[in-house]
Amino acid sequence: MPTSTPEHIQRRLLRRQRAALTPQVQQQCANAMARHLSKQSVFRNARHIALYLPVRGEADPRGIRRHALPRQQFYLPVLSPFRHDKRLWFIRWNAQTRFRLNRFRIPEPLPHYRQQRAARWLDLVITPLVAFDRSGTRMGMGGGFYDRTFAFKRRATLHTSRPPLIGIAYDFQAIDKLVRQPWDIPLNGLVSETQFFHF
Repeated sequence: MPTSTPEHIQRRLLRRQRAALTPQVQQQCANAMARHLSKQSVFRNARHIALYLPVRGEADPRGIRRHALPRQQFYLPVLSPFRHDKRLWFIRWNAQTRFRLNRFRIPEPLPHYRQQRAARWLDLVITPLVAFDRSGTRMGMGGGFYDRTFAFKRRATLHTSRPPLIGIAYDFQAIDKLVRQPWDIPLNGLVSETQFFHF
């Protein structure tokens, strides 16, 4: 019988703790996170911004739209319709967007090519996570979709390493030290309910 690794145990415990938050606490934290992020130049200077739809207690980034500037446009991740492609597409999100459930039972926009924007041409990406450390290492759900999608950032120079990846999480998701694998794409910053971290 396979045994769980410490990382799997840690991921499971944090997901359980996150899912146990009441809707009221989740909303209070989401409002605070949106306020903190809205004050950052990385948000104010961005035009094309990727968010995500939270599931199972994930920190909710949708409130940032209440702080949006008129020129800003928002996008949501979509699993590539090509099964062999384990990367994400980003589809424009507006009042006309229609949704479906993907293979993980997560709502996502219907993938219209005319509404798609390439990952490298986004100005800011807000990423979900299970845990983070103070060096910007991110523990995701284990599927590697964000790491594959933004793998081009590993080859980029300091001046072209866009878009910035900003995690959003509760304070209790902070871990002293996560092991960073060669394929991991680190965060450029993180917003929690109490502060903004620059990495």
